[in-house]
Amino acid sequence: MKSVIAAAVLLILTVVFCLSAAARTVSEIDRLYAMTEQMPVIAEVCLTDTERVRACADRIAADWSRSVSYFSYVCGYNVLNRADEAVWNLYAAVGAGDYASAIQARYQLLDALRRMRELERISLSSVF
Repeated sequence: MKSVIAAAVLLILTVVFCLSAAARTVSEIDRLYAMTEQMPVIAEVCLTDTERVRACADRIAADWSRSVSYFSYVCGYNVLNRADEAVWNLYAAVGAGDYASAIQARYQLLDALRRMRELERISLSSVF
């Protein structure tokens, strides 16, 4: 009977750990997604508000740098590399003043973050 109780306790601890890791991952992804959505989607707007665009790109890059080490433990490398490339393409395009490329990288980042969220959510489609 002791082994059944120990197994049940270990199962509960494992489930709680997995659920908390998934919740943290999804909340980090949602925070990065919200920051990326704040970037303008029209190049002319980027040209008129360059300081805000640069500050937003800096925040996204800094938060991504802070979070990527955690993501590397819980996310698949395909989606992680895709999002990483989009973040740095966005950052480089904004730094170079190429706002057409920055808008394209913004859309790629949003799509990559959406896919990361889909894979990390607790659902039957993410399990099977």
